Amino acid sequence: MLTAVAGVVGVLTIAAWAVVAWGAKRRDPWLMAPLALAIVVLVAVGEAGWAFLPILLLAGGSFAQLVIGAREAPALRTKDPDGPLSTERWAAAVAAPFRVALAEPWDVVVRPQLRRRYRQVFALEWEITDRASLLATVDRLWAELHAGQSADLVVDLRTGTARSRATGGASAETASLLLTPAQVARMREVTGADSADETVVIGAYQWWKSVHLIRLACGGATLDWLSQAETQNLLRRVATDLQRRYAGWQQLAEAFHGGYLLWHGGGSDDAASDRVWTALGLLTSDPASPWNLLPWDMPLERVPYENGVSNAQPQ
Repeated sequence: MLTAVAGVVGVLTIAAWAVVAWGAKRRDPWLMAPLALAIVVLVAVGEAGWAFLPILLLAGGSFAQLVIGAREAPALRTKDPDGPLSTERWAAAVAAPFRVALAEPWDVVVRPQLRRRYRQVFALEWEITDRASLLATVDRLWAELHAGQSADLVVDLRTGTARSRATGGASAETASLLLTPAQVARMREVTGADSADETVVIGAYQWWKSVHLIRLACGGATLDWLSQAETQNLLRRVATDLQRRYAGWQQLAEAFHGGYLLWHGGGSDDAASDRVWTALGLLTSDPASPWNLLPWDMPLERVPYENGVSNAQPQ
C-alpha cells in the first residue's frame, strides 16, 4: 500500500517538476533531475518510505523555482539566436525591453506562459479586458500617435531635469521630470554626450510609444484575442511606420530611455529596482542584443494603408 501511494505521489511530483522546468526555459530547474531519478529508483526497489524524502525535496524545489522565476533578474534571452530576419522579429526587437525585464525570450510573439501577466497588465495599464477593448485601445493609440504634435525631449545633464518641448513653432511644454544621478549617467551614456556637455536633445521622442502597440499585438495573440493574420498585420504596420521615424537603433534607444522615464514618472527611490530600466541598459550595451545585431534598415513587409491600424474582422 505504501509503495503504491509513494508511486502515485512520486509520479505527480515528477510531472509537476517537469512542467515547471519546461515552462521556466531555464537550466536551473533541470538540475533537480537526480531527485526525480531517486524517486523512481527507491519506489522500484521497494523503499517507499525513503522515496518520500526526494519527493518532498523535488516538490519544494519546484515551488521555489516558481517563486524564483517570478523574481529572476532581467536577462537577455532568445528562443532562436539564429532565427531568420523577418518583419515580426524586427518588431519584437523594438519591444524587447519588456520581455528582457521578465527574463523571457524577446523573439517570441506568442508566449502562453505570460497569459496571466498579460491579463493583469492590460487591465491595470489600459483597462483592456477583452478583444473589443483591445482593438479599441490599439486604434486609439495609433490615432493619438499620428495626430499628436512632434516633440523633443530636452535633458539638462547638469541639473538632472528633462522637459518635453513641442516643435514646429509651439512653445508649450507638455511634461517635465527630475532624474536621479544614475538616470542622468545613463542618459549621458546612451546619447553619447561627453563630460563637457550640459544638455542633450532627443528629437521626436514620442514615437517610442509605438512599442505599446507591439506589446498589445503580442499580448492579444497570446490571449487568443487576435488571429495570426491580425497580429502580423499589426506588427508589420507598426514596424514599417516606426522605421521611417528614426535612422537607427541608437535613436530608438535614446527615445525609449527618455520616453519611458516620462511615462513611468521619472526618478524615484525605486529607480534601481526598475526592471524595464535595467533591461534597457542591457539592450543598449550588450553585444548580443538585437539592438546591436539586427539591421535597422532591413526591408520590412508592408501592408496596404487603411484607416486605423487594427482593421480586424470578428473571429
